[in-house]
Amino acid sequence: MKRHLPAVLVAGWGALNGLLLVVLAIYRENSMTYWLWGGVVLVLELSALAVLVSSRARADQHVRYRVPDRGAGGVLPGAIGLLLVALCLVYGRWLLVVAVPLLMLSVALAVHGTTAREK
Repeated sequence: MKRHLPAVLVAGWGALNGLLLVVLAIYRENSMTYWLWGGVVLVLELSALAVLVSSRARADQHVRYRVPDRGAGGVLPGAIGLLLVALCLVYGRWLLVVAVPLLMLSVALAVHGTTAREK
């Protein structure tokens, strides 16, 4: 299961969209909506199949890479924090309650580092 996790993720995403298609059917949407959403589900499931086939093709391509920069772990929380700060201009200052701790976490990860030192 761990080896084919990307395929499972894409297939689960397609299954979730299939569930949303059922919800649309319960609310009796337009038939064009069914065709479009069904097409999305089909594309997602075909993508999951392609990912599964490509992951089984060559096992030697599954290599773990280490991030050489010690502060790289702070990029994602920092980006989300900056996005929330930008959204504060539209939705109000209450988003700062979430943005400021994320930015502080980002700074802490950048200063402290997340990986072992390279020798």
